[in-house]
Amino acid sequence: MATVRSALYVRRGGGGKVAIEDMSVSTGARFFVDSTQSDAADGSANGLSPDKPFATIDYALGKCTADAGDIIYLMPGHNEGFADAQLDIDVDGVSIIGIGQGAKRPRIDFDHANASINVAASNVTIRNITLLPSITDVLIGIDVEAAETDVHIIDVEALPGEDGAGVDDFAAVVEFKAGCNNGVVDGLKVRQHASGAGYIAGVRLKGASDNIEIRNCDINITGAGVVAPINGDTTLSTNVRIHDNILQSDAEPGIEMLTGTTGIIYRNYIASDLATLAAAIDCDGAYLFENLNCEVVTETGGVIGTASVDD
Repeated sequence: MATVRSALYVRRGGGGKVAIEDMSVSTGARFFVDSTQSDAADGSANGLSPDKPFATIDYALGKCTADAGDIIYLMPGHNEGFADAQLDIDVDGVSIIGIGQGAKRPRIDFDHANASINVAASNVTIRNITLLPSITDVLIGIDVEAAETDVHIIDVEALPGEDGAGVDDFAAVVEFKAGCNNGVVDGLKVRQHASGAGYIAGVRLKGASDNIEIRNCDINITGAGVVAPINGDTTLSTNVRIHDNILQSDAEPGIEMLTGTTGIIYRNYIASDLATLAAAIDCDGAYLFENLNCEVVTETGGVIGTASVDD
């Protein structure tokens, strides 16, 4: 029987150790990636400790075994940039976890409109990284490819564009293609520059998927390109769960799903100036519970939808 280690430790500045994970959750291999370490690319780097990290995520993925529960840790300050290329996460069951808070979180730079993080595997987790658009209208930040299921995107933040004038942005931050059943987006934060105009959606369902859950997100996107902070497109999805999100736009719905999409939408707070309260959520096949829309900063919000009756 394999021995299950109780905790993993990394050194911190000033000495001592800090636990970063209860390792009882997985017995897979652990690899470390750190672009800030000067010897990360030399022949001694084996990726097995913070002292001898790999230089890139892609290299670490090449050392992972499918469905073994392997985890790739991105060290504080890690940074990678992609031009006309994609980072392909193509190992089933792998987790990519960023270590650090605030500006020390690992960051991926998107330096071309076609740059993206492509999830080409199922049972993948991406946690605690930041995404920086560095060119006008990056098409997709994290692209979950068709039929890849149980992909979890947790505590990811899309930062305001690098140019500082609103030109650099994403069209969609997270996009699920068709058949991405049981996907989860939890804690996505999107902050565009005040002059940005290229965003279409923070989370977009581009095709039919079942049992997608979008929760605890904080998405603020405005401008001419916006369809909705949470948007369903192309083909209706089923059994969506969209809840506990804060969504801000200027004159577009907070949630807009393709006609016939089914599910439950609850406890969402939407700030958008629309003709009616009902227009803040466009999803005719979903049950609505305790969703509020606020048009003006001094208002307290009104309930979205038609009151239920005893029938």
